[in-house]
Amino acid sequence: MTTSSETPAPAGAEIPIEQLYRVPYGKVLHGKDCQHLTTNRLATLQPATELDRQKFKICRSCLIALDGDPGHDDFESFESALEALQVPPANRQAMREIADALDTSRIWIPVPRTYIAVSPGTGHQVSAFFNRDYVDVLDEDGGYKRVLMAGPPAKTKARTKAAAAQEPEPAPPTCPTCYMQLPATGICDSCD
Repeated sequence: MTTSSETPAPAGAEIPIEQLYRVPYGKVLHGKDCQHLTTNRLATLQPATELDRQKFKICRSCLIALDGDPGHDDFESFESALEALQVPPANRQAMREIADALDTSRIWIPVPRTYIAVSPGTGHQVSAFFNRDYVDVLDEDGGYKRVLMAGPPAKTKARTKAAAAQEPEPAPPTCPTCYMQLPATGICDSCD
């Protein structure tokens, strides 16, 4: 077996340093359009240095975006995002009502395609995350409040596996005479 003495380059090593920024006291580097940066953080951004690149990792979302792929799909309307995420029709009206109460100037679905995010715009905290079966809405206290949808849950592979794991196993066959569990042969050892 041969081994290489070369150390692999850290992720994002090919991204020009001029495109990377750091929040004071932050431990992750970002691009200026990072969806994680709030207005306050955007106002305090500092250009990253080569030492920062060596010490800190680059935000995963920014790594994808700065590498040429935006890492998300932007939408002009909430309706087109609902369609793209394939939200169950039974949940769409309730989600529309929640979205109507929010500033949805920016609407996007990140690469994993698991939710729709809405915000007042770049640099603002996400107002809500619309999943297929629930919505996490930004609360005044800063956290998120979960709103469950009344429609039937969306079918996903993970949910199907979880439901199968929760189903009880069928009772093993028993002897009709002595009620002992039958062996794999189906012939009772006690009665025969």
